[in-house]
Amino acid sequence: MRAIALSAGVMIMFSFLNIAYGQPRSLPKELLEIAKKNGCEEVTGFYNRPGMIKPPYAYGYLPCDEENSAVFWCEKKEKAKRRFYLMIMRKGNKCEELKCPDKIEWHNFPKGLSIYKSPNTTLDNFYYVNDSKRQPPKTEKLQHNAILGEYDGVEELFYCYEGEWVVRIRH
Repeated sequence: MRAIALSAGVMIMFSFLNIAYGQPRSLPKELLEIAKKNGCEEVTGFYNRPGMIKPPYAYGYLPCDEENSAVFWCEKKEKAKRRFYLMIMRKGNKCEELKCPDKIEWHNFPKGLSIYKSPNTTLDNFYYVNDSKRQPPKTEKLQHNAILGEYDGVEELFYCYEGEWVVRIRH
């Protein structure tokens, strides 16, 4: 009986802490502020899945000091529809300018992010994000970093190619 009362007390205490301090964040404060400026918020339920999940953000995408660029997921809720966006953050003039849009609307639920650095990877099996019937040259190799989303054996590799986003999905 004493253990049950103690467990109930601990659960009540954590409930008050969540009310007082809000739910745990999935994004660092600076990325959350950028998301809000773009009409986005953190992805609801991002960690409410089984297994290992990488964070919904990664620093060091652009060739500059790691803390000066990042990629992250956010979402907009419009009525009953959820829209997911992969955002690219660049601090001031400290990093090379991105040649692609800094916001990608994406149809799949977001996966954990990391920076992909493999210059031997070719654009074979990639397609354009805005036109899935178009493909870039298959033998072209990556010239800079890509953005890797991974969860439960599925990979989505986003790459900025000649001013447009391309993606490769593997299961």
